[in-house]
Amino acid sequence: MSNQRALPPGEQRLPPEDLKAEQAVIGNALIDKAAALLCVRELTADDFYREAHRSIFAAVATVAAAGEPVNLVTVAALLKQRGQLEECGGGEYLMALIHEVALIGNAADAMASAIIVRDRSSVRRMIAFGTELQQKALANPEDAGALLAEAVTGALKLAEGNTRAQTASVADGWEEDALNLHAAINQPYGVTAARSGIPALDNATGGYGGMYLVVMMSQEKSGKTSFSVQSALSSAIQFAAQDEATRQRVLVIPLEEGRQSWIRLACCWLARVNSQLSLPGRCPEEQKDEISERIAEGHGQLCELPVVIADRIRSVDEAVAAIQVEQQRGDIGLIVVDYLQRLSEGAKERESLTQIARALQSVSEDVRAPLLLSSQISWDERGNPLTYGSRGATQDASIVMSLIRDMDEKKRKKDTGIIRCQAARSIREFGELPYFVDYAHGSRFFDVERGSERGEQDDPNQSW
Repeated sequence: MSNQRALPPGEQRLPPEDLKAEQAVIGNALIDKAAALLCVRELTADDFYREAHRSIFAAVATVAAAGEPVNLVTVAALLKQRGQLEECGGGEYLMALIHEVALIGNAADAMASAIIVRDRSSVRRMIAFGTELQQKALANPEDAGALLAEAVTGALKLAEGNTRAQTASVADGWEEDALNLHAAINQPYGVTAARSGIPALDNATGGYGGMYLVVMMSQEKSGKTSFSVQSALSSAIQFAAQDEATRQRVLVIPLEEGRQSWIRLACCWLARVNSQLSLPGRCPEEQKDEISERIAEGHGQLCELPVVIADRIRSVDEAVAAIQVEQQRGDIGLIVVDYLQRLSEGAKERESLTQIARALQSVSEDVRAPLLLSSQISWDERGNPLTYGSRGATQDASIVMSLIRDMDEKKRKKDTGIIRCQAARSIREFGELPYFVDYAHGSRFFDVERGSERGEQDDPNQSW
């Protein structure tokens, strides 16, 4: 049963605040240098409910930032310069604040009061966020997906304390910085666990680890979905070998195929089965038992891998929200989004694609996991890629590659091609790498040497 009293008609509940705590913070800051520095680091002027306290604390922060002593004289002088001293109660009010804490004021008291002020401010921000969300829902009830995405993203920002920018000395958090630097240096030389599964490509890039936005461009029906499936599963197999306490996961957002189709392709890849045979009515009668058994084995393997699928994503806001929520549940080692143009917005497609790519790149950096983004392209008469609106993706990505299929004399796509490095920021450009894709055995990509061992003459209906 709630302990809150019922409000009389016409009476409004005041937002949560604690004026005594606000006064204690300012009083302590005016008489104790350590208290002033602690409070300035913990709070901003907007955390105070009373307008006069906001102005006074803003002056305290300005004086402290200038390296001057924070006291009655310096703060009052700055408030007078700003024309705010009288409206804040004058020097008499500042003296009264000091008098209240003069006998017991110290840094510990200031910190306790600062926590109260900060918490009340957080609750007020939650109330404001809820009110804003309610107003948007009432004004536009048809867009439930966008509202849900905004609710999730906003709630996570409130929970993480990211509603305002933060500054800190480079010495703050040095332990974590040192651990991250030494962990990177001491990691065994070789390919990271997040990878494409194509030996030559992984050797050239070192894997996806340490990157953020990774873009793979290709023309329509040239293998970008198959490539993204292989990258997800190759990485998941590596993650599965990690210690359970530190095990990472792959988050897949299958915009083109959807969950069911992605599961089908993944099972066929693991079982080394031609995915065409898993389509309704495409498997010959004499092979049904064998193919069914093989795919069941692939499904069993898939269930053991650390893979999470975000289904029914319709906008970049929903995609970002899904990534943020999943990161709260555990460490993500690779995010796979297939593909960029599925998130576009009609007539403003080119502009929206740039914004979408940058939003994905930003969330990749926030969760510290590489994001593999496939994108559709076409080519101009000189053979240069036209990125179909993904200019932001190609500019901001750690690496941009294109998947180019070879064509026969009748303009039919062959099972060979090249992977070209279009741009790279953190690694050297590797130029062009030939590849072979074995569609007969699960749409597996190999470098040419590995592919030639299998041969292109295999019966497409057989599995191995």
